[in-house]
Amino acid sequence: MLYLAGVVVFIRLFQIQIFDRNYYIDLAQVQYLRQKLMKARRGLIYDRNNKELALNKPCYDLGIDLRLVTKHQETAQKLGKVLNMSKSKILNKIRKDKNFVWLIRKLEEEDAAVIEQMHIPSVKIVETSERVYPLKEKMAQVIGFVDVDGNGLSGIELAYDHYLIGRDGWSLLQRDAKGNTIMPIESATKEPKSGDDIILTINHVMQTIAEEELSNAVNRYHAKGASVIITNPNTGEILAMASMPGFDANHAHKYGPESWRIRSITDIFEPGSTFKIVTMTAALSYRVKKINDIIFCENGKYKYYGEEINDSEKHAWLSFQNVFKYSSNIGTVKIAHELGKTKLFKVARDFGFGNKTGIELPGDASGILKKPTSWSNFSLAAVAIGHEVAVTPLQISMAYGAIANGGLLMKPAIIKQIISKDNKILKEFKPQVIRRVMNRKIANTLAAIFEKAVKKGTGELANIPGYRIAGKTGTAQKPREGLEGYSDSMFVASFAGFYPANQPQVLIFLMIDEPHPTHSGGHVAAPTFRNILLRIIKLYDKSYLSHVKKSPTEIKVNESVSIPNLVGTRLETATSILKYLEIKYSLLGEGHFVKKQELAVADEVQEKPEIILTLSNFTINSKYTTMPNLTGLSLRKAVGKLSLRGLEVQILGSGRVVRQDPPPGAKIKVGACGLLECAPITQFNLIDNLDTEFTKEH
Repeated sequence: MLYLAGVVVFIRLFQIQIFDRNYYIDLAQVQYLRQKLMKARRGLIYDRNNKELALNKPCYDLGIDLRLVTKHQETAQKLGKVLNMSKSKILNKIRKDKNFVWLIRKLEEEDAAVIEQMHIPSVKIVETSERVYPLKEKMAQVIGFVDVDGNGLSGIELAYDHYLIGRDGWSLLQRDAKGNTIMPIESATKEPKSGDDIILTINHVMQTIAEEELSNAVNRYHAKGASVIITNPNTGEILAMASMPGFDANHAHKYGPESWRIRSITDIFEPGSTFKIVTMTAALSYRVKKINDIIFCENGKYKYYGEEINDSEKHAWLSFQNVFKYSSNIGTVKIAHELGKTKLFKVARDFGFGNKTGIELPGDASGILKKPTSWSNFSLAAVAIGHEVAVTPLQISMAYGAIANGGLLMKPAIIKQIISKDNKILKEFKPQVIRRVMNRKIANTLAAIFEKAVKKGTGELANIPGYRIAGKTGTAQKPREGLEGYSDSMFVASFAGFYPANQPQVLIFLMIDEPHPTHSGGHVAAPTFRNILLRIIKLYDKSYLSHVKKSPTEIKVNESVSIPNLVGTRLETATSILKYLEIKYSLLGEGHFVKKQELAVADEVQEKPEIILTLSNFTINSKYTTMPNLTGLSLRKAVGKLSLRGLEVQILGSGRVVRQDPPPGAKIKVGACGLLECAPITQFNLIDNLDTEFTKEH
């Protein structure tokens, strides 16, 4: 009997040591060894001035090794108290037929520390991080966001995930019988490698300005959406890029994919008159026309292959440059007819239309530019004025950049540098020329025409007195969805412009989708362009500071100290100017605009006066009013009329009102802000005459 028992023991030992050896080794390792995962830190994202756009916040992931769970009820009860989870919910997870489950992700440090002190052998706590976007919805589409595991899902986060993600590490720890960690096994450790940092070409101040003014435009013109891009036309660098509607990148899961995409590079639209640069460039390049050649514009109506072409205003004879200054469709079509399909198509291709821009972001669309062999008889006319083609905002931006920089189509850039954690430059942006589209003489000629279009043409509401601005408006009817033809009520308004016109440093393109009731590019997009550019000039152009110091409404303290008139400006603009002038200030009230300014101590001998800025929010409610006609009125009367309607006002210049935004008759919310551009009485008659001439021409 004893012999038989010995045989049984021998067989069992043989089975354990030979046949089940690996099983028991694995079990021992699970019980007495613990592998600690060391998550890599994701690389950071900065703007061109090292403003942090995407950060990491320390947190913890908590999981359960189901092979080590023995007391299910007790484990669930302990964890439930700390995690504020029901006992049944935890039990459902730890009873699954798996070796391991994550119980909760992105746990706060305090809760993780409490659970760590419980010494539950089956609990695994991994130190990780959560992505944080400090600017929230600003730049969200461009930067993108990550999933719960830290993998990029859109924007820069997706396109450069292989640089940002880094490499996880691990270490092997010994544990005692109770599951407590004794010591690490030094020979079994792999250090994590943090991801690389990315510096964008974006200027976050310009981005903020662009997004604020774009949002204002969408609200003011009751638009469906909008996009804006600011570039350096000489290098192709993108300084700002935004679209509406957007989303908060910190809570991306609460929004749908419609909000995530970078509309400025993914969404295509028929551009309308901004596409006329193709016809203009082709006509001059192939010497079909000279700038002073005369074209008969049929007094506003023209039949072309059975289709009627209309101008918004009646014109008889116009010079080549005035065809584009006043954006005559008829004149443009007649010029295109002399060019022919092949030449028009070639120049459109040279501008980059019909091809991807090459920007290193997901979703870069090529747009639509059909080959001439598939054009109908009317297609030549349609393409010449920006129909039967589809483009992205970025394509238009780069095309106008070629005019601004002297004829070169640049490859757009969004990445300035990629830098490793040990400060090695892994990738650096250098301007890339795709091709020459036109010679410098033609580019300068077009820029001069566009400057005239802003001074006294369709783009006059983009004008800022004293500054040289060039630009072109666009108004396009939208194709009817699922039907032939174009809508009579849905439009895309756009404006492309650059500053200074003679040596451009900044180019802005914006499009506003389905504005109403006002829908033209000249009345919707042009003033929005001006609002963006004016704020940029105030912040970055030193000549503006000398300009505002001479303002007749400034506060004169003594011969050496003057405080410019800041009433109506945004708070950040006002404080930037005061800091530059080294003038102390204090704030009274709350809001984003300066409502009133006054000296704290009116002491004429005081070298460093202090100014008090009274703030106000121009609160918008649901009640509407109509914008009165203020042109020609004194500033006092104009402000009085706006005040009676419950409207705030921003003033440029002094004297009589020469221009206003919104235009007379426009529907506007009570509490909103209108803009009045004024000139001294001695200049008023001249400007009034120019306005009358423009009205007659249009």
